[in-house]
Amino acid sequence: MTMPVSQLREVPDHAVFVGRQAELAQLRAGVNRASRRRGSLFLLAGEPGIGKTRLTEQIAAEAQDRASAVYWGFATQAEGAPPYWPWLQILRSLLQDLGPDDFRRLAGGSLEQILLIAPELRTHFPDARPAPGDDASRFRAYDAVVQLLVQAASRQPIVIILEDLHWADTASLILLQQLAGGIPHSGLMVIGTYRARELGADHPLKAQLADFMRRGDTTEIALDGLDDADAAALLRAATDFEPAPDLIKRLQKQTAGNPFFLKELARIFRDDQAQPVDSSGAVPEGVAAVLRRRIAGLSPGCVEALAFAAVAGHEIDLDMLANARDIPRQALLDLLDEAMKAGVLGRRGRRYTFAHGLFRDTVYAELSTARRAELHRLIGMALQGRHDATTGRAARLAHHFVEASAADPTLREAALNYSLEAAERASSELAYEAAVSHLETALGLADDIGAVRRVDLLLELGRARYLAGDLGRAVLAAQEASRLAEEMGDGELLARAALVVRGVGGPGLTQVIKRLCDAALGRPPADGSLRIQLLSQVVVVLMQIGEPDAAARAQAYSEEAITLARDATDPDVIFAAMHSRQMARSGPDGVEERLALADRLLKLADETGRVGFAHWGHSWRSDALVQLGRIDEAEIEVFAEGRAAEVLREPLARWRTLLAQSWLALMRGRFNEARKLSQDARHLGSIGNHPIAEFNFFMHEKALADLSGGDEDHHAAINAFVREYPEMSAPFAVYRAIEEAARGRMVEAQAALRAFAGIHPKDVRPLMAWLPAMAISAQAAHAIGRADVAERVYEALHPYEDQVVTTSAGMASVQGSVAHHMGLLAETLERWDEAVRHYEAAIAMEKRIGTPPYVACSEIMYAELLLRRGGAEELRRARRLAEDGQAISRELGMAPWLERAKAVLRSVEARGVASHPLSRRELEVAMLVADGLSNRGIAERLHLSERTAESHVKNVCDKLGFNSRSQVAAWAAARNLSTQIQ
Repeated sequence: MTMPVSQLREVPDHAVFVGRQAELAQLRAGVNRASRRRGSLFLLAGEPGIGKTRLTEQIAAEAQDRASAVYWGFATQAEGAPPYWPWLQILRSLLQDLGPDDFRRLAGGSLEQILLIAPELRTHFPDARPAPGDDASRFRAYDAVVQLLVQAASRQPIVIILEDLHWADTASLILLQQLAGGIPHSGLMVIGTYRARELGADHPLKAQLADFMRRGDTTEIALDGLDDADAAALLRAATDFEPAPDLIKRLQKQTAGNPFFLKELARIFRDDQAQPVDSSGAVPEGVAAVLRRRIAGLSPGCVEALAFAAVAGHEIDLDMLANARDIPRQALLDLLDEAMKAGVLGRRGRRYTFAHGLFRDTVYAELSTARRAELHRLIGMALQGRHDATTGRAARLAHHFVEASAADPTLREAALNYSLEAAERASSELAYEAAVSHLETALGLADDIGAVRRVDLLLELGRARYLAGDLGRAVLAAQEASRLAEEMGDGELLARAALVVRGVGGPGLTQVIKRLCDAALGRPPADGSLRIQLLSQVVVVLMQIGEPDAAARAQAYSEEAITLARDATDPDVIFAAMHSRQMARSGPDGVEERLALADRLLKLADETGRVGFAHWGHSWRSDALVQLGRIDEAEIEVFAEGRAAEVLREPLARWRTLLAQSWLALMRGRFNEARKLSQDARHLGSIGNHPIAEFNFFMHEKALADLSGGDEDHHAAINAFVREYPEMSAPFAVYRAIEEAARGRMVEAQAALRAFAGIHPKDVRPLMAWLPAMAISAQAAHAIGRADVAERVYEALHPYEDQVVTTSAGMASVQGSVAHHMGLLAETLERWDEAVRHYEAAIAMEKRIGTPPYVACSEIMYAELLLRRGGAEELRRARRLAEDGQAISRELGMAPWLERAKAVLRSVEARGVASHPLSRRELEVAMLVADGLSNRGIAERLHLSERTAESHVKNVCDKLGFNSRSQVAAWAAARNLSTQIQ
């Protein structure tokens, strides 16, 4: 079939939509859910040109027809783009739709936080005061944006489309991650598009995808090429050309059904005036060749303008391009119109853009290295001459001068200065990842700066990496700064290097930070405030390592810090001193002092209005109160801690609260709630890049599995965690020993426990986790029968028998009463009377403090002990305990413990022991009590004296452990006693 080219007509791309019906149905369902305030997140993945944008355009049009608002945010591949660029576009559009008054109202009291990351909007709110900045500012700002969007969507459903997330800056992706948590119960539908092939192993979006997909409200749609029928339909719709089947097959083979590539090849047929379109015509090899052919057909002036534009970015700044190329604006418009007609450029609102990123890639790839550098110089000079304050100006200048300096060393100083300016601007906008990039570039350019300035730059880089959550590389910068400061003998710089990463420790960090602190202590700073902060850092480190004198040194340093802080006026310095003391007293002996420190900190919070201090104060109080068995009071503190965390809007603060809430729910027997809270805590810990959050999640899952059963196997994840952080392997080894023993594999159990069994309790660290470590040691010793381990742990735990097993610096683990574990140990040591005493103390305490799961565990284990003792009285007591434990286990869903209770009851029944200790006459008395007879009535019925009847009633109460006739009546009514009397 042939057709003259003059008879072909081009249909605009935006009017063409074929196929994708299944994908479109999924997105339509998302629009429907958003209208019912059930938001969702969609991630569209596919190669360039596969139709991601066209699909989002189609659903956007349909959403607007259904009265939804649609806002677009485009990430750009151009270096020097401002941080949060996709979100800035969305916020601009939202402000334009709402107007400043409604925007302010929906932002509530968080407008200043939003303006931190969108400073260009400040011109609409001249009276807004800058928000104070601190380490948690950006998450408060992100949460403010989330709440603004959620509130706006409560008035009208909103579809947010984020294009090309593979090019988005890290800060924008973290903001999306935080928004994901607010989507499910909102009128928001969010669609993100990305190219999967452009996500390297360390791309931030790569790490987030797994987190997104764990959410039930996230759908990933992978777009593939069109099939033959849809490809033919696309060509017909785009060109009015009916392609022959063999042509379709060849086109499909070359393009793999990629719609953009199909249309580009079809354009060749349409535009080639030299010959008619023929199904037997040759198809050009390679789509890149097709794009080059399209560009080569333009005039030289147009191609040159496109080269400037490709170096400048995806969108075209007419004024900048005119100045850089030194061409009249009207002439430039004519050249851009030529590119528009050729389909190389398009329009986005009033701005010119490349019609597809592949066109920009093609133009840029054709430029030589020297030509690129020259164009970067010209564009940089043009931007430099504008002296405006547009968003991202410093970043764009830094990018162009850095690229230009590769060919012209005289531009290196300008590149350095602009990089530093861009880093400062990025930090002020809370885009710490961008600040890191600029500072790294600056260090690469700063060959001739002095040693002090280089250390300052390294410290700034370390601090930016720390705020960006890259703790490992933050420490690397601090180490290099410390090395240079050591060479200079500068104590202040050494201290500042030790303080780059503060307030954290744990896997992979503690030992490195300790070395930085040791170097700083070798040349202590003269500044008192700096020394207090250094001492606090040292104490935090020492309390997490196992060196013999670490705890004693921490005590001494914390006392020095408290003494120095008596004259301090800076609240942060005072807090640092108090924190050092709180950590130094984080063992079980320090619980009362920690309570007093918490009270002092809460007073400081009231005096200063610092919500962060209040959060820490309530956290310190809650874990101390749990350790003392004052659970009701602890719950009040955790509630207050959570309210402070909500104000802070900082992931790690909310993580600490969720962690405490998850353990409280577990203690109370609310297992489903506990599991959900623990999972939420794990998610927030991952946002805050806190490795210990994963460890705490595994500990919580283990405790849940022990109580309620379940077949979730975390061994693979735990093994991966231990491989990365071998210093955290000890508790997992002990748990593995317990599991092996439960399977009857005692050799393997002994092997798993071997390394830990040789550690004396006094040497176990960190001290804050000493009680949980002793608890799992007790469990292991009992499971395996290690009397030597049991003896050491029993003696170590003895002073704390009236406490609850919990961590002492943040409620990261709770494992019931110390008395329960001493019962296990005494049983292992065959000290039967002591075991009975401990179990009874455990049950009494656990009932008093309101922890029913642990009541059931203690009752059932006590019953098992009595069952082994075997006397009639012990067996009857075992029955009563097992019955009570069985009732609790059934009510709470404690499947493993329910089975153990049933096993006890079966064993007691098999031994033919009566379920009560009463004689025949006492049974008769109990029945008459149940019938409501008085002592006189019983005496008359049984022909006894009233005094004898009274004596029988008292014996019944004593034997059954009751203290009232009503309890006897209830007990008798629940049993068919007449059959037992006959």
